[in-house]
Amino acid sequence: MVGYSKLEVKGEWRSNSDQPREVLVAFGSISLNIFDTKGEPLRQWAYSSIFLKNKEASKSIFCPDLEETESLYIFDRDAVDHLILLCNKTKRKKLAKLFPLLLIIILLIVSSTLFLGYFRKVSEKIALSLTSAEQESNLGNIMFSNISGISYCDRNKTNEYIRSLDKNYLSTMSGNIELIFINQKEDRSILFPGGKLLVPYSILEKKNGAFVLAEITKLALEATKDKKAIEKFFSKQRNKSLLIYIFGNFIDLNFHKDNGLFISSGINTEVLDEGFTDNEWLTLKNLCKL
Repeated sequence: MVGYSKLEVKGEWRSNSDQPREVLVAFGSISLNIFDTKGEPLRQWAYSSIFLKNKEASKSIFCPDLEETESLYIFDRDAVDHLILLCNKTKRKKLAKLFPLLLIIILLIVSSTLFLGYFRKVSEKIALSLTSAEQESNLGNIMFSNISGISYCDRNKTNEYIRSLDKNYLSTMSGNIELIFINQKEDRSILFPGGKLLVPYSILEKKNGAFVLAEITKLALEATKDKKAIEKFFSKQRNKSLLIYIFGNFIDLNFHKDNGLFISSGINTEVLDEGFTDNEWLTLKNLCKL
């Protein structure tokens, strides 16, 4: 309504606490001004918050907020159209001003996320580079010592026997792996840092248990050489704990067994002929009593 030139029109103003009053409505540059018939100011509504509640042929109702605490009836159709135009124009300007701010916020969020992700990866690599073989073994020992409520075989006896075998895959390749047969419900093995491999006791009762043990031992050995277990351990730590560890203190680390590396077997045919013989397997079962 570019051609609309009235500075003010008559209307009817209502609020929750007052009776309807005849008022004068003036169009300001940034707000709608409401006066009583004597010219005393009653209200000032910002165009950006005004909304049209109802539009009819004889009158239209406007409110200053979504709660509808007040209402204004305007009877001049040209004034109604002009007010709608001013409200829409102001809201578009408001959105136009908000867009750069929203863009900045989005860019800050994206950049901070990327930075945190990069910072996290760098922290894990630093922690890994600072961890010696002895320290890795120590972390694995702490993880194992924190396991409670689970019985396990005499690991010294079982590992001494396995290493004494000189004619199969396990005896020549498992020197860096310590097998610990534990009584757990899960049918999967867990590799701790330092080469501690937790094997479910149920594997000793399986028909193909000897072959499965040979395969998971091989997988565990490869994972230990590639630092997979210690990498998994660090990846599960909180940022604060990781930073504290980098600066020389590991008491805040989470040593839960689920932070170990899970290893599952699929019966690799490459090791089927390199497992235990029947007698060797029976001897191992006899050594491992729970």
